[in-house]
Amino acid sequence: MSVTSLEGSAREGSARAALDAVFDPELDEPITDLGFVRSVAVTPDGALTVRLRLPTSFCSPNFAYLMASDSKDALTALPWTRDVVVLLDDHHDSDLINRGLAADAGYRGTFGAEAEKDLEELRLTFRRKAHSAAMERALACLLRESPDLTEEDLHEVVLGDLPDVTAAGALRRRRAALGLGVEPSDHVLVDDHGTRYPQGEIPLRLRFARAVRVSIDGNAHFCRGLLRTRYPRSGADQAPRAEEFARFTAPQAQFTAPQKENVS
Repeated sequence: MSVTSLEGSAREGSARAALDAVFDPELDEPITDLGFVRSVAVTPDGALTVRLRLPTSFCSPNFAYLMASDSKDALTALPWTRDVVVLLDDHHDSDLINRGLAADAGYRGTFGAEAEKDLEELRLTFRRKAHSAAMERALACLLRESPDLTEEDLHEVVLGDLPDVTAAGALRRRRAALGLGVEPSDHVLVDDHGTRYPQGEIPLRLRFARAVRVSIDGNAHFCRGLLRTRYPRSGADQAPRAEEFARFTAPQAQFTAPQKENVS
């Protein structure tokens, strides 16, 4: 069944929307926002080819495969696709990864003995890091809006107390990915299994979460710049980071409420 140019454009849009749900596991941002989607091509009979690009040729093969594999899964789930091809360009393992994807060989089937961890183990590791960073961002937003709160007060904060900002929504998504509660009455400061931290550990846990967040945000900022350097026109494909995300990239940002008011 053929499609008109208008229908083809709509299908390309739906393909890009599906890719919005594919995240870089280390940077915790959609590959579409990062500019990693190089092209999307749809044929009249429903075949779909997507090409991906990364900031360097030596980005971790684990991460590269995970993003390419997740992209193929997201696109294959679209009801109109007949054949889906995802290709990774300009990476030192492009041929290996592209062959594995074409054959649906899976992670271990693609890398063989080089596969250090099961793909789901790798995914879980980064989901946990993303949860820690999202928790810190959301609580930092709360402290800025409620300067009378102290770090100790955060022990009793529940999801319903968080301001209605992007960071709060991101935290709920990260919690859902780990199987944690997302009800308004669920406490915010919990570990990866949903267990509340003892109140006396709150400052330590916040410092750890902030360290994780700074690492993720710093890497995201760096990788965006590397991609623009490697592919000079790629900047047009990168989405600006949400305001409350971008403000935390500054290395001088601190967690405590009085200093947050001066962060710009």
